[in-house]
Amino acid sequence: MNVLKQLFSRRWIGGTILVLVVVALFVRLGFWQLDRLDQRRAQNEVLRAALDAAPLDLAQPLPDTPEALENRLATVTGTYDFAQERIVLLQTWQGRPGVWLLTPLLIEGKANTAVLVNRGWVPQKEYEAGELSSYQATTDEVQVAGYLAHSQPNRAPTSEPVGAEVYRMDINAIAETVPYDLLPVILVDAPPEDTFDREPPLRTPREVDLSEGPHLSYAWQWFIFAVMTSGLYVYFVRRSSLERPSPAPTSHENDTE
Repeated sequence: MNVLKQLFSRRWIGGTILVLVVVALFVRLGFWQLDRLDQRRAQNEVLRAALDAAPLDLAQPLPDTPEALENRLATVTGTYDFAQERIVLLQTWQGRPGVWLLTPLLIEGKANTAVLVNRGWVPQKEYEAGELSSYQATTDEVQVAGYLAHSQPNRAPTSEPVGAEVYRMDINAIAETVPYDLLPVILVDAPPEDTFDREPPLRTPREVDLSEGPHLSYAWQWFIFAVMTSGLYVYFVRRSSLERPSPAPTSHENDTE
């Protein structure tokens, strides 16, 4: 009996259908990972374009492609509004608890418009001791250079702390509580390249990941699972059929008396 007849015989049809479904699922997961790889490569191209682009002046109109703004270098000149500063809770730095300082900066030459600036990380103990005023010393016009980040909206209903404390840098939520317009991006104040802050607020350098991720290896794993599953099943069916005893032959006895 050939392999196909064995696989679709009455004895094995149920198992064969189950294995075909499992193998089809593995193959589909493999192609899904290849789709994810294509998406990752496309995102990397957008990111490379942002990394290679000249810094934006936030006093000028922003590009019409918001997805191309992530990690884009930018500069802005203006005055901080410390009265509207937000404290972003539950932020860690090298394993230490602390907060981020998120402060609106009123943009010079752009009437009634500000951009939220992530000024850096401060240890939790300083925040709890009420020592943040030392980081609000300047009321003069400043120039801030850094990179852009998207808003972090809450995707599920949560009970936000009241007042100046927030859990996420949600531009739309903060915009409802300030007396001016906010740009739809956050400027992360960053130290000069190849330098690091030694005193708070500790600023976050721009770090980007241009790797393709694990999607290709995951795709190969799913395809290998599909081949192994089908191969092992065929081997099991063949071996079981060979080990199964053959039915005894029917004997026709013709007795002549």
